[in-house]
Amino acid sequence: MTLSDAMEGHLSLGSLRTTASHTIGVPHLIELLRAVPSDAPHVRYREAVIDENILGRPTQAGRERAFRHLRELYFLDPTRREYAALRRMWDIDQDAQPLLAGILAFTRDEILRASFQAVKNASVGTLVTSADLTIAVAAVYGAGLSEATLGKTGRNTGACWTQTGHLAGRAKKVRQAIEPYPVAVAYAAYLGHLAGKRGAEVLDTQWAALLDLSAETGLDALRRAHTQGLIDLLVAGNVVDVSFPMIDGSR
Repeated sequence: MTLSDAMEGHLSLGSLRTTASHTIGVPHLIELLRAVPSDAPHVRYREAVIDENILGRPTQAGRERAFRHLRELYFLDPTRREYAALRRMWDIDQDAQPLLAGILAFTRDEILRASFQAVKNASVGTLVTSADLTIAVAAVYGAGLSEATLGKTGRNTGACWTQTGHLAGRAKKVRQAIEPYPVAVAYAAYLGHLAGKRGAEVLDTQWAALLDLSAETGLDALRRAHTQGLIDLLVAGNVVDVSFPMIDGSR
C-alpha cells in the first residue's frame, strides 16, 4: 500500500522539497517549541525566530531562512489540525519529540517521503548509505532533479533520519529499531484518521511504518496509547473503534 492510497480523506500530502537543500531541523524545532507557548498564534513563532533570534542565527537572512524552513515543514500555525495536534502531544513525552517532528515533516516533504523507502527496506543493524537514499529518491523524482541535487538529497535525508532516530552514526549510518512511543502512535493514528482511515486501519498507513509498526503490532500499540489517555479505543470482537478527543481538543 502506498501513502497516496491512504490519503483519501481530508489530509493532503505536501509537495515540498525542503530536504533537497536542508535537513528537517528537529533540534531547531525543539528549541522553538520550548520557547513559544502551545497556545501562541502563528505570528509569535516568527517573532521568536526573526526578532528575538532564539535559534542564534548570525544574520538576518539566516534567521528568515530558518523560519521559512520550519514553517514549510511544520506549519507553526495552530489553525492547522496537523500542527495543533502535534502541539497538544509535544510535551507529553520529550523522548518522542523527534519522532513527532519526523511524522509531520514526512507528511509535508516529498523528498523525505521518497527517501524513506531505503530506510524501511533496511534491516536493523545494517548500513544505510547516502547512495541508498539517493537511489530511493531518484526512483521517484530522478527525472526532475539534477545530479548535484540528488547528491544533496542523499546527505540531507540521511541527516534527517538520524535526527528522528531511524539511523545512527556520522560517516556510517546504521538502521536503528524505532521505539513506538504511545504519543507518537497516537499522532500517527490521528493523521491516518484525518486521511480517511477508521478503526484499526488508522495504522494501516506509512505513518505507522515510520514507527516500525506492522498489522500484527498496531492494535497493541493503540492499546498502550489508550491506557495513557491519548486516544479512546473500543475493541469488541472484530470491531475496533478509535477516536481522538484529547488530540482534537474535544475533551
